[in-house]
Amino acid sequence: MQSVLLHASSDSIPVSAYPPHPPLFRSAGLEIRCVTQFDERQETDRLVRRMYAWRGYRASDLAAEKLSRRRYTFAAWQDNDLAATVTLNLDSDFGLLSESLYPMEIAALRRRGARICEYSRLASDPAYSSPWLFDTFFRIAYDFARTRLHCSDAVVEINPRHARYYERELGFTLLGPRRICPRVDAPAMLLHRDLRHPLAEAVQAA
Repeated sequence: MQSVLLHASSDSIPVSAYPPHPPLFRSAGLEIRCVTQFDERQETDRLVRRMYAWRGYRASDLAAEKLSRRRYTFAAWQDNDLAATVTLNLDSDFGLLSESLYPMEIAALRRRGARICEYSRLASDPAYSSPWLFDTFFRIAYDFARTRLHCSDAVVEINPRHARYYERELGFTLLGPRRICPRVDAPAMLLHRDLRHPLAEAVQAA
């Protein structure tokens, strides 16, 4: 598995100003890379909005997620079709998205000196979804945060119905109780992952 350090997009520089980077992962028609091009950014945004709407989430407030000045968006392409996307936000003076709903929990992590990252805008096209794709995709984002950005802790705000998967397969634990997330008008829970610990064995491709 390859990992390369990529530059985060800046509000002062158009995304398209960054040249395309080599894939972080390529196997069996699957290619995972960091999004740097404007058209790819638009395509990932469309996928997030489409899947949010399909699940009944409100997508009109996704612009709030673009306020982070230190973020990396990853995309998984299956045979050149966009299959999944996730955004990795780094803690900064602008704070984290989950902080609006879980300020005490995030503050507690900071007090113990944690270098926090946050996964958000996770969406996958049902036509390409599979345990292997999701597992591989998450491992790329996990490895990037842990080894390239030197983050010690990760948080993710998810719908409670997905909590068991994150806990069982990805090693997350509950950090914040069930609440209603106003950004998407849906229930949410805050989960935490200590990035100093390795992930379990990878899911094998079928």
